[in-house]
Amino acid sequence: MSSVDLHDAAGLAAADRAMLLPSVALAGAQVRATAEQVSGFADFGRPRALVVVGANAAVDTALLTALVGDAPAPVVAGTALPLWVGPLDIVVVLASLVDDIAAAEAAALAVRRGARVIVRAAGHGPVAEAAAGADLLEPPVPVTEALAGPARLVVLAGVAAAAGFGRRPDFLAAADQLDALAVACHPSSEFFVNPALTLAEHLSAGTPLIVGTDPVADALAGYTCRALATLSGTAAAALLSYQAAGSPPVLASAARTDGPAGTFYDPYLDGDGDEEPGQTVSSVLVVGPTAQGGPAGTVPSGAGLLPLESLPAFGAEPVDPVRPAAPRSPLAAALQTALPRSLTIGPEELPTRDDGPTDPDAPVPVRDAFSWTLAMMARVDFAAVYLGLRSGARAPLDSPDGLGRPGGAALHLPGRGRDPGRGAAGRGPWNERESGSWS
Repeated sequence: MSSVDLHDAAGLAAADRAMLLPSVALAGAQVRATAEQVSGFADFGRPRALVVVGANAAVDTALLTALVGDAPAPVVAGTALPLWVGPLDIVVVLASLVDDIAAAEAAALAVRRGARVIVRAAGHGPVAEAAAGADLLEPPVPVTEALAGPARLVVLAGVAAAAGFGRRPDFLAAADQLDALAVACHPSSEFFVNPALTLAEHLSAGTPLIVGTDPVADALAGYTCRALATLSGTAAAALLSYQAAGSPPVLASAARTDGPAGTFYDPYLDGDGDEEPGQTVSSVLVVGPTAQGGPAGTVPSGAGLLPLESLPAFGAEPVDPVRPAAPRSPLAAALQTALPRSLTIGPEELPTRDDGPTDPDAPVPVRDAFSWTLAMMARVDFAAVYLGLRSGARAPLDSPDGLGRPGGAALHLPGRGRDPGRGAAGRGPWNERESGSWS
């Protein structure tokens, strides 16, 4: 398939035959609907351990543990149920397919061992049958599991709050932020202010290298690598914060300006034609909430899913678009200096709603780490989808319904089934005036 120009809004919309762009724009709806499901969780009591089982549980659990910080109980992630799980533990099973046999076996075994079990899976199939006696959460907004990261994080955060790990995040505020981001990432939005297209263009220039600066940014780096591989077929690398300080060769390669990507590179003057060109790296520096620094220059140990006061310069201070951004942590500032060509994304980029309070005396909303993390996840998903459309990558096998019932996505996505004669792969492109478009 021929590539699509990222600056061609009509071409991108026409290339989106699997309706991935409208699906990723449903992140806010996923958060609202999933928050309604977990709102019924009573106090579970503090467990011996919180165990998360799933094909991609490691990436999802890393986001939770980074946001929680110092958890009162161990949080364990894996693809299979540990042998020691018993009645004192809480087990969350995240199915990745309707017929996820590994998830079904883990759910059935956890129920037999007497653990408190929460299963996120399809309402039909082997996982639902094996989860008899467990709390079954069927995804209310069906999208491909590659784009269901926000919903999975809401499930984990709801379980963590019920288990005594801290207060529940403000899910509705996070959903509002995701709606604002979806409008900004629409393909018809101006390119230079579109956070997803600018990120996609930067990543397309070379091998993506996602550099973290704190635990939340490290978890987002892993999430970005998974999203790029699943949605665009792009192999990316993550450089975690504790690795970045001790990786001079990697940083030097990412900071190269004398290669083919350099501004003044001339293939006739700078190369003799015999030497192999060096690797071109497109680095993205993720400045997490704790790397934003504090009033006294201190960096708290946890990113603070709960309470917001653990984020002195990010979650506890009001958003002031006039005031300059808070100083970076020493590591973030050093990495930003060492990577002059990197694209830096940080907490100050979170979009705000235009329909907020107009009273000048009203308190200004605060940004918390949970909302920012969800917004960055959605921005990464949008960018990965755009990269996939640019290169003609295959859509995920479970799109568009994911864990939902077959045809369930037709209730949420625009333009489904308008022309039955064209078949499932022959639907016409949507446009922003169409009913159901997120703009």
